[in-house]
Amino acid sequence: MAKYSVYLGRCDTYSIEHIVSVIKVAMSQININKPIAGKIVIKPNLVMAHPKVATEGYTRPELIGGILEFLKDHDKKIEKIDIVEKSGLGITTAGAFRYAGYRKLKRKYPVRLRAMEEGRQATIVLQHAKIHPHLTIAKEMKERDFLIFAPKLKTNVLSQAFSGALKLNIGTVDSRQRMHHHHRDLPIKIVDILEAANPDLIITDGIRMAYGGNQMTQPGIDFGVIVVANNAVAHDMVCAKMLGLDPFKIDHILEAMKRGYGPDSMDQIQILGDYRFQDGQAIAKKLDFGFMPVNQYDCNFRIVSGEPYCIGGCQGIFLDWLHMIKDRKPGLFRKLPHLTVLLGKIKEEIEAKKVLLIGECATASTRIKAKGIVRIRGCPPSHKRIILTMLAYFLIINPLVRPSLIFDGFILYPIKKLKGWLINLQR
Repeated sequence: MAKYSVYLGRCDTYSIEHIVSVIKVAMSQININKPIAGKIVIKPNLVMAHPKVATEGYTRPELIGGILEFLKDHDKKIEKIDIVEKSGLGITTAGAFRYAGYRKLKRKYPVRLRAMEEGRQATIVLQHAKIHPHLTIAKEMKERDFLIFAPKLKTNVLSQAFSGALKLNIGTVDSRQRMHHHHRDLPIKIVDILEAANPDLIITDGIRMAYGGNQMTQPGIDFGVIVVANNAVAHDMVCAKMLGLDPFKIDHILEAMKRGYGPDSMDQIQILGDYRFQDGQAIAKKLDFGFMPVNQYDCNFRIVSGEPYCIGGCQGIFLDWLHMIKDRKPGLFRKLPHLTVLLGKIKEEIEAKKVLLIGECATASTRIKAKGIVRIRGCPPSHKRIILTMLAYFLIINPLVRPSLIFDGFILYPIKKLKGWLINLQR
C-alpha cells in the first residue's frame, strides 16, 4: 500500500448504516500508521450549529455515528472515546453539541462529549513551531493514543476558499490562542497547531458540502462523498483538487508540505474509491465559493483596503461578516447603509460622512476627514466584536443576533469559562 492514501467513497444519504459500510471498505484499502486502540479522540467541525442560521457548516452527527459504529470492531482494544471540540464565535461548545444533535450520540454510544472551555486543559510545548512556543489544549487531546479528525467538506474565505483537515485544528486551542496571529500568519499558525494535533485518521463529511458564504451560515449542496485518509496534507490536497482548487496555491497546505507533514506532490498519493474526481469537480465548478478581495464585494459599502491584506485577519473576517448577512438576511443586505469602510493601512486621503475603521492598521490611519468615525479594534477583531459594533452604531441586526444565541454567548459562555477556570485552578 502507498504511504499516503485517500479513499473517495460514494455516499448520497445520511444513513448511518451506509456511512459505516463506506468507512469499513475504505479502512480495508488504506494503511494507517498505528493501531486503533487506547484513548480515542474524535475532533469534528462544530464551529457553530443552529437549526435556523447555521444549518450546513458542521459535521453531521450521522457521520460521527458511522465512525462510532466502525469503532465497535475495535472495542476490546479501546479504553475510552472522547469527542473533543471548541466552538467559535464565543458561544458554548455545549450549545453546539446540542444544536448539532450530538447528545443523541452520547445516549446511544459509550462516548463522552468534551467542551474544551469547561474541561481540564493541558499545556504542550512545541518543538518546531514558528509562532506558538506552547499551546493550551484539552487534556483528552494531549493524552490521546489515536486521533480521528472528522471535518466538514466546506469552503472558507479565511483560508483561500478551502477548509479541510488542516484548518480543523484551529478548534483545538483555547479562545485567546485561537485569535493570536489569526491574520496574515494564519497558514503558519495552522501548521504550528498540527504539531499538537496531527490526526492518525481523517473521515470527512462530504455527503453535503457547505459553500460560498460565511463559514457558519453558508448554504449547502448534495455532494455525495465520504473522504477517508491517513494523512491530513494528502487529504487536503485531494479535496482541494476535487473542488477545482489548486492545492499548491493554498498557503496552509504549502506550509505543511514545507515542514514535511505529508506529500509534496499528487504523485505520492494513492487515490482510491468509487467516487470519481470528475463528479465532484462537475458540481464544484457551478458554485461561487465567495472568495474575493473584500473591496470588490458588491454591496452598498465603499470598502477601501490597504496594506497588509490579511486573508485570515481583518479583510477576511469582514468579508466573512458580509457573507453572513447575505446568506441569511438578503433583504437586509440590499438595504445596508452607504458607509465607507477602511481595512489595512490607508495611504490616500479619505473624505466621507461616516467612516468605519476595522483593525489596528486601519485605526492607525491619519489621512481621514469625516464627521463620524467608528473604530473596531483588534488584530484581528473577532466576529462577535464586529457584530456588536455594527448593531450598536449602525442598527444592523446580524442573523446571529437571536435570543437563544445571545443568552448562550453572554450568559452561559462566561459561566462555562468560569467553570473551566476553577477546574484547572485545582491543578
